[in-house]
Amino acid sequence: MPIGHLSPLLFQQGFSVSKHLSIELAGDIITQPLGRLGRALEGIDVSVRHHDIDQHSQVLIDESRADVLILHAGLSHFLHDGNIEAASEQMAQYCELLARAAARGSTLIVVNNLLAVPGQRIVGIDGLKLADGIATLNQMLTRCAESHPMLSVADLAGVVSRVGTDRAISIQNDLVMRMPYTQHVLPAIIAEYARIVRERFVPRKKVVVLDADNTLWGGVIGEDGVDGVEIGSEYPGIVYQRFQQQLRALRDSGVLLAMVSKNNHGDVAELFAKRAMPLALSDFTATRINWERKSQNIASIAQELNVGVDSMVFIDDNPFELEEVGRSLPGVSGHRFDGGRAADALALLGTITDLGCWSLTAEDRAKSQQYDQEAQRQTIAQSAETIEDYIRSLDIRIEVGLNRTAQVKRIAQLTNKTNQFNLTTRRCSEAEMLALMQRAHVYDFRVIDRFGDMGIVGVVIVADGMIDTFLMSCRAIGRRIEQEMLRHVCEQEEGAVKGVLIPTAKNGMVADFYTDNGFTFADEAEGIRYFQYAGGPRVSAPLTIKKVD
Repeated sequence: MPIGHLSPLLFQQGFSVSKHLSIELAGDIITQPLGRLGRALEGIDVSVRHHDIDQHSQVLIDESRADVLILHAGLSHFLHDGNIEAASEQMAQYCELLARAAARGSTLIVVNNLLAVPGQRIVGIDGLKLADGIATLNQMLTRCAESHPMLSVADLAGVVSRVGTDRAISIQNDLVMRMPYTQHVLPAIIAEYARIVRERFVPRKKVVVLDADNTLWGGVIGEDGVDGVEIGSEYPGIVYQRFQQQLRALRDSGVLLAMVSKNNHGDVAELFAKRAMPLALSDFTATRINWERKSQNIASIAQELNVGVDSMVFIDDNPFELEEVGRSLPGVSGHRFDGGRAADALALLGTITDLGCWSLTAEDRAKSQQYDQEAQRQTIAQSAETIEDYIRSLDIRIEVGLNRTAQVKRIAQLTNKTNQFNLTTRRCSEAEMLALMQRAHVYDFRVIDRFGDMGIVGVVIVADGMIDTFLMSCRAIGRRIEQEMLRHVCEQEEGAVKGVLIPTAKNGMVADFYTDNGFTFADEAEGIRYFQYAGGPRVSAPLTIKKVD
């Protein structure tokens, strides 16, 4: 007989891009034209509900059961008769409502920033003061979002600015139909809302793989020479210089850079050594500079970095190379860089789906450094005589937190990114994780050793006596950390835990995890395997574990 069923709560909490996502829209405009958002969220099953007009404040007071609540409030909702002081008070009240709703942690709330509507400018200085006042109101929204992880701000002002206010806004339609946005801008607004939703519910791309010639610089190094390629402060070299600056910022945000180039390695290394560029060769976590097929090199990089090809982006100037990679590795997202079209080239990174994120964790900022530290660990591992010698030499310390809402972004991120050492592969959004912390035990594990801080690398969720989630970043495998995680949880739960394994195509490495660590197989039902606690892991030389708040 089965030892028990998993908590219904946790079956509901698991998220993936195939999950049904409920979205509600409310505001001071008719929201039906924004309902096409569902079509823009490719790969996600979406239902959309519209509230009556001018009910957005009441919707905030009520408890929404939706996954996402999109609220629209235009400038006229706050500003009356040009009184910025009164508008600031109104915005403060709005932010207070937002804060209360966001603190409930069950729904992602998306609001918009404010834009000035077209009008007559009679007194010039007053017009400038009004613009400053609108900027102040937007700053209040930004500060509110920074303080509440379940709140995002859609940059409608930026969208309208790119399209052009005269084309994007119709005063006539606003007054007659309560819909100020024209068909010229609505697709871009919908895309902005879709981007916000995907930032929160879809895993971010991990690696950007770049061609070199006519992508990182203008020209072909083998033909133009180190001194002949174009990169610098003058056109066209400035296009490539700014693209490299963007790539450097992307790397600093936690996306790894890799290079595949059909070149002589010595020529590329010489160029990086001699020419002043924003990127250094060491900024690329992996490189393949040879004459092999680029699809082969990208697959090799995926294996080296231990990532799936579906988490990789490939950028090249050559359509043939993009086609070859797309045909051989259809999971890779391919994009053409055309340095001759500066505006498109420098907007490219912003158009790539799932490359951005709403905010960063400490682990994101340290990602490239962590890969460098891992290379040092592997060097030590190769010279150690035994695994015990290797682990002892690392001086590993583990910190464990319980239901730490301050770490919800990283914890949710791990549930969405970890595939191999993940016993149930349940996906959770930040909202769902905050809800779990109210009703279950969510343990997070941070690892530090002599080479640096690996950050939070493990998550265990226990509910109703069941280990619903047990996962660890593959960067931490091979150091007994997973055993220490299980041992700690078993001790804290006083042995009243049952193990669960849901086999997938990617998590074969954990098939024997429970039986190897003091659990016995109990039953299998509908493809889910259940394990009974039988003493838990037996570790001869336990690592140091410290509880933290």
